[in-house]
Amino acid sequence: MESLTIKESEEYLRQISTKIEKGDDQVAKYIEILEEYCNTHSCFAMAGVQLGIPKRIVYIKHTDPESIKTEDVGFAMINPIILNRKGKTEYWEACMSGLDNVALVERPYTIVVRYETPEGEEKEVTFDGFPSTVISHELDHLDGIFHMDRAKKLLVMTREERVAFRKENKYNIISKDCEFTYPPLKKVSNPN
Repeated sequence: MESLTIKESEEYLRQISTKIEKGDDQVAKYIEILEEYCNTHSCFAMAGVQLGIPKRIVYIKHTDPESIKTEDVGFAMINPIILNRKGKTEYWEACMSGLDNVALVERPYTIVVRYETPEGEEKEVTFDGFPSTVISHELDHLDGIFHMDRAKKLLVMTREERVAFRKENKYNIISKDCEFTYPPLKKVSNPN
């Protein structure tokens, strides 16, 4: 299975994903699809819509900015909502659906997220640092937003070029506790 990309599926990927209702008997299948994809591809995480599941679900494989081959964290977030954001970071983000577009994106250092587990338990969890960036990126997908839409700068580079580029341009913490708001979105269609 391959992820949908902005080249052939931009309209689909820009839809707002729908809430997963309690008792949805497809949740285990959604998670299986997302987990299998993440375990067979070099990525940090995946939103359902990227694999043809326009539901409010994401799977977090791991959140280590130095490697995309570390041991999996492996958890699903159902109907996630960010309750609070603070601090500021920046990172050169890429995306399985965004082709070779690499964007310098500002994200909050800390987010508080409320979500449901696959077992139906409601959780409220605080994520700091790079996990906040990964989760913020995936939750944007649920609202049809790409990393390119939030770009301070936008480059096009292959995966190999990106790996070398990120060694020189690492995850940057600007502030851990300032107020955070996103600048206005700039909807960017595939610039490739």
